[in-house]
Amino acid sequence: MLKKLLGILALFLLLTFLVSCSNKVSLTIDKGKVINSKGEILKYYLGKRSENKLSDKLLVMIQGSGRDSITRRFGMGAGGARLGFDILYLEKYAFDDKELFDKTNCRERRIEDIEFVVNYVISNIYNNNLKEVLILADSEGGSIAPEIANDLKEVTHMIIMGSGGYSQAKEFEVLLEKELNSNEKGIFRKVGIKNKEDLLNKFTEIRKNPSYKKTWWGCTYRRWNSYLDYEPEKNILNLDMPVLFIIGKEDKSVPYESVEYLANKLGDKENFSFEIIPGLNHSFTDKAGNNKMKEIMKKIILPWYKENMIKE
Repeated sequence: MLKKLLGILALFLLLTFLVSCSNKVSLTIDKGKVINSKGEILKYYLGKRSENKLSDKLLVMIQGSGRDSITRRFGMGAGGARLGFDILYLEKYAFDDKELFDKTNCRERRIEDIEFVVNYVISNIYNNNLKEVLILADSEGGSIAPEIANDLKEVTHMIIMGSGGYSQAKEFEVLLEKELNSNEKGIFRKVGIKNKEDLLNKFTEIRKNPSYKKTWWGCTYRRWNSYLDYEPEKNILNLDMPVLFIIGKEDKSVPYESVEYLANKLGDKENFSFEIIPGLNHSFTDKAGNNKMKEIMKKIILPWYKENMIKE
């Protein structure tokens, strides 16, 4: 699905920039696994700043969906090490088994797995001695990160990129209206959605039959059904930690209005920061093809973190 691929690209570009800022920092990668209550093996990798010493800060990366292994992204996050973080890389359950992945992949499953592994690592690896736990999430990952942050009391900070407070159904309605008004052949028409009625009919079809055997736009109906009516706002409202939302105003996968809505509603709360960047798309690239993640890191993310980091 385009939204997921662009979301992964956005996170890749962000963390690639972090690596470029961190030439003197390397990570020791340890492989781990834990068995959940169903007897299923959940795998993870822990990138440590020091081979013999754990940090008191942990960066948890929650990427958009996709079935590839997290090992392809080990280069991501070295900049987090430069800021003092160890990095937790979460392997998706059954990423190497398409049929099993399709059967099990949904919002509820992702949240359950992430929380289980993060809880295990915090309790059994770090012995509950972490000073900071920063979640960095994008696209689909950004929609579930607020619930995870509410469930895990150890989370102290969160950065969400390319995601806001709307349900996916509402996001699609806004995006479709924009596409129809532009008279351009965009992403919806490419998947057979010509008007709002077509879109609502597809939603109804998915809700009535949330099967893992039926697919649309690269995902199973089961996966779509778990996100269509899910409203991140309900969990966002309960957050009292520092939270930074960043989105491009030309994002055609998640409408910037999803973040603008939150900014208007929560702008008076000091723990929330919102950045809607003109001219940038879902991967934070402008119309000329120039990616702006380096500038976003320098001008937005790093100042925000330094302002909100827990002082000694």
